[in-house]
Amino acid sequence: MAGILQNDESKFTRITRNPVEDIKRKVNKVIESVNAVTDDIKLPLLSGDYDLGYMYGNVKKHNPGNPLRPIISQIPTHTYYLAKRLATLLTPYVPDRYNVASSSDFLGLVKGLDSSKHIASLDVESLFTNVSINLTISFILDRVYRDVSTLKLKIPEPALKSLLEIYTKEAHFRCPRGRMYVQRDGVAMGSPLGVLFANFFMGTVEEQVFGDIQRPSTYCRYIDDTFICVESESKLQVLCQTFEEKSGLHFTMEKSTDGALPFLDVFLKKSRRTQFPLRSMSNPLTLAIV
Repeated sequence: MAGILQNDESKFTRITRNPVEDIKRKVNKVIESVNAVTDDIKLPLLSGDYDLGYMYGNVKKHNPGNPLRPIISQIPTHTYYLAKRLATLLTPYVPDRYNVASSSDFLGLVKGLDSSKHIASLDVESLFTNVSINLTISFILDRVYRDVSTLKLKIPEPALKSLLEIYTKEAHFRCPRGRMYVQRDGVAMGSPLGVLFANFFMGTVEEQVFGDIQRPSTYCRYIDDTFICVESESKLQVLCQTFEEKSGLHFTMEKSTDGALPFLDVFLKKSRRTQFPLRSMSNPLTLAIV
């Protein structure tokens, strides 16, 4: 995994000095400014000892060669608990019109699909490490402070922006060999803000995409995995191209094979049979599309 870091200097930079105490002072200064102007939200000052995060790897079992997915745990860090608090405060603002939270939600959405249509899935290539931090923070601030459909969060905008920047752009950690790094862009997998940033970015991009082109007859997303049902393959290509243009990210597409497609832990297959038991992906649910 050290090689991953050394080869991607756009995302990770090696450091030689432990910055924990400096960042703790910086965060406490912002927290004091928040607590001085609001009684509704009181943020705890950081005290005690903290350490850098640490990197470990999860095997991507479904990818050729079983590569490792680098995870940066932030549990030992000064950022962890306050980042969890911010994630809780900001989750209600996430654009979630097309989100599914579980396989059960997905099943309720896709039962009774028209088997004459094309089904496919889109997957963002390394969403967490490739999502633009600056752009996502601007999406969050616009939604929280300038969207007429939401209540403004009672944290001053400059303070929230500073905390989000610190907790994403200053994600310091040790690799397995003990070397220290900082993630320069993208959000760390293992950060309490990771899923929030991914969903905020993708939810906002979805609104932009479907402002320009027609939404598929069935469309839903679980973080970075999207299920699509459309009338033609050409519409699949247009959708994928538009998402790449709006997001600046790369998407991979998986089309159904012989009328079958896995998504989450569900296996979809065109069939005349209508009732099947729920199983895990190793022995997945087969959902009939008739």
